[in-house]
Amino acid sequence: MKTLQTYSGLASADQGAVIALGNFDGLHRGHQAVITQAQSIADELGAPLGIGVFRPHPYRFFKPKADPFRLMSPRIRAQVMAELGVDFLYEIPFDEMLRDMDDTQFVQTVLHQGLAIRHVVVGEDYGFGRNRCGNVESLKRLCAERGIGVTAVSPVGLHRLYGKYGSTEIRKALQSGDVFHAQHMLSRPWQVDGVVQKGQQRGRTINFPTANLDFGDLVRPKFGVYVVEVRIEGETQWRPAVANTGRRPTVNGEEARLEVHLLDFDRDLYGQLIDVRFRSFIRAEKKFESFEALKDQIAKDALGARAILRVA
Repeated sequence: MKTLQTYSGLASADQGAVIALGNFDGLHRGHQAVITQAQSIADELGAPLGIGVFRPHPYRFFKPKADPFRLMSPRIRAQVMAELGVDFLYEIPFDEMLRDMDDTQFVQTVLHQGLAIRHVVVGEDYGFGRNRCGNVESLKRLCAERGIGVTAVSPVGLHRLYGKYGSTEIRKALQSGDVFHAQHMLSRPWQVDGVVQKGQQRGRTINFPTANLDFGDLVRPKFGVYVVEVRIEGETQWRPAVANTGRRPTVNGEEARLEVHLLDFDRDLYGQLIDVRFRSFIRAEKKFESFEALKDQIAKDALGARAILRVA
């Protein structure tokens, strides 16, 4: 997959795609339905498959001080898109100029002149342009005038009682600790990645060393202990682990972080890139009266993780 971080001045070989357009945070089942439809149309037209996303996310652009909310890092998103067979990822810069474009200007400048797309696929509730002045109907009209096809895809969900698959619904599931429902909506376990940072190394003093990651702009899941699996960069193996998310009240921590203890593992991971995928919620975060009490509980958590992951 080729990533392009502009929509202007592209080579002709990088234009003419059928694109799925949206934010695609999480690349959940609803997003996958849009991309699958775009892939089908691309195959019919003999065109490459592209994804158009905005970077930074418009929500972050308009609310720079908002709480972290992303479901996946750009790195993981690119990996999943490549697995879905995407040829081009267009990271459309969301800046003041794009913010001020109305629906007509966006279609003309970005989709027609810039990307020279042949067809665009969106969700049926898609809104775009200055103050979201554009919708699917205006998109169809404006694109038709320029020879561009448009397909709108209905929301996808498990059942009308559970609602649609959506990024907001996944965030709510994670914030309640329901990683099972989040995994179902995503079609894969929720995954966090980052470079292991050096902490205060307190875990080593109780024989439970941890690999520490910052969440960055990712949504914070419910604080507590989880069964997770870890993949180290350069490896294909997913290693069993137990993780704590939260502010570490026993040691008066303040900044939310992810601390991962790999089972039956004793290598130094400082400075290495790792992926962490969430499998099950064990318990909520709590403050312990002593390090000994904390150590005993972590040992129990590790036993629970072994049972869930069927590790001897």
